[in-house]
Amino acid sequence: MKHKLLSIVFGLLISTFVLAQEDSPNKERLDFAKMYFEIGATYLPSFTGKRLENNTITTFDHAETLNSYLTWGGFHFWGHTEFYVTFPLNQLSLNEDNGSNHELNHWVATGARFYPWTMKERKIRPYIGVNWGALEFRQILKPDENQSKLSKDFMLNYDAGVMYNYKKLALRFGVNYFADDKWQYPISKTQIAEIKTPKMSFQFGMLYTFDATKDTKEENIEKWNSYPTVSKLSYDSNEFGSFFIGAGPSISFSLAKSDYNATEFPYLQQQLTSTNYFDIALGYHFHKANLFTAISYRNPTFETEGFGSKQTIKKTSLALEVNKFLTDYSGFAPFIGLNVAYDRFNYEQNGDGINTQGIFTNKIEPGFTFGWDIVPGKTNEALILRTNLRWYPFSEFQVNGEKFNFSQLEYNLIQVVFYPERLKKRK
Repeated sequence: MKHKLLSIVFGLLISTFVLAQEDSPNKERLDFAKMYFEIGATYLPSFTGKRLENNTITTFDHAETLNSYLTWGGFHFWGHTEFYVTFPLNQLSLNEDNGSNHELNHWVATGARFYPWTMKERKIRPYIGVNWGALEFRQILKPDENQSKLSKDFMLNYDAGVMYNYKKLALRFGVNYFADDKWQYPISKTQIAEIKTPKMSFQFGMLYTFDATKDTKEENIEKWNSYPTVSKLSYDSNEFGSFFIGAGPSISFSLAKSDYNATEFPYLQQQLTSTNYFDIALGYHFHKANLFTAISYRNPTFETEGFGSKQTIKKTSLALEVNKFLTDYSGFAPFIGLNVAYDRFNYEQNGDGINTQGIFTNKIEPGFTFGWDIVPGKTNEALILRTNLRWYPFSEFQVNGEKFNFSQLEYNLIQVVFYPERLKKRK
């Protein structure tokens, strides 16, 4: 699945690059990207749930729902590509309560959309896209209402739709397709039943777009637009380097199933997804070397519960990383690097006669980093946006003498990075 995801993303980028060069030969650097906020909702049809009654599996209908969301994203490659992250807000049931309810949320979906024809005002533009993230599902059945919540972590999905622009506003109509709609859902501590959730949802959203570079001084606009389309991030830099501080919302996915959970808690979530947390970084950008080093602090919490049992993992991590910028394509500057993290795990569990409080484990974990900066002004900007993905393939700890696999992908969605020395220089 990972290779498939990378192939799709790189295919979109290559296609976008080609089309952007063909129909936009005179586009300037500061027209490369435009940000937006979107508020909207998705409609999910009814589907069949399952429950255990008198030792017999019975079926019933889950209601249609309307799930509201908030999206922060940007249009790139001169209106040909859209990158975004979506946060779910709440879920509204559209039918009366029949003694059952459910939660089905596309939790923190991140994706890319491709527009064959460049975005223009008062024009309808079709798009296709791919997104990934965690899809969470839980049945809530009266009177107990203590059923397990499961999630499909780093799930790959697809969407298509149309966009209409008018000045700073835009409307979206889309269809989302979930390739994996089957859940091996625990209807009791010992019995599993297959439940199929809807393969498609239907989306409506309203966007507000803005260009963060329009207030840039005229001399900077001319200078930044004169930069080559493809060049080093250090192009035209005369400074050795500068300090920065950054912060942004993040989420972590567990990529491996744990043998411990499969044995002790088979009715709980096997691959865990964290709650939202902040990635806070302090570092130094070496301009001429086109690299930066940073110390990053993260404290994700992972929880899973059901049928009276609960498991909580609190991770506190301090990572030292070195990242190298590969290039700068009109303000899109990808980087790769290595990091080493000092992790402290606090593990707690309760249920099935097993009550464990406060198992602490300290570990040194090596990892890999990939990400990108959005930098219209290269190293002249005091405030930029950064995305970080950190992969820890060897992460694990011990619980009661048994190994708990905890390979993770940490996704720092959008980090705001501030360079105080650059701001002082510009003033």
